[in-house]
Amino acid sequence: MKARYYGYRILDHDKQAEGWRPQNPKDFEFSVDFYAGSESGADAFTAVVCSPARFLKKYAATITSAQGVLIMPSFDHSELDAYLRNLCENTEAKTWDALALKLNGAGRWEFAYRT
Repeated sequence: MKARYYGYRILDHDKQAEGWRPQNPKDFEFSVDFYAGSESGADAFTAVVCSPARFLKKYAATITSAQGVLIMPSFDHSELDAYLRNLCENTEAKTWDALALKLNGAGRWEFAYRT
């Protein structure tokens, strides 16, 4: 089984405008939900998307886990979309729960609590 990609949505209200771009494309952070599923629907996976510079500013002074963090060297909507599409379409497992748990590394699966 492979996941079908249904797109992503920026969660930060101040960044949802059509064509939004960060002031500095090399220093940014925002939250997204990306959607993956089957022909019958999709589940949400929540991630933080940030630049390496922002990641280091935020986490360099402590130990952290990078689960649910996508690091982009420079912001680009189409590159993010292509990355998420490729991730979903090239992740395989025997069951949906197993597949979703694999995607859970990139974005926290909304139903991970039940596995």
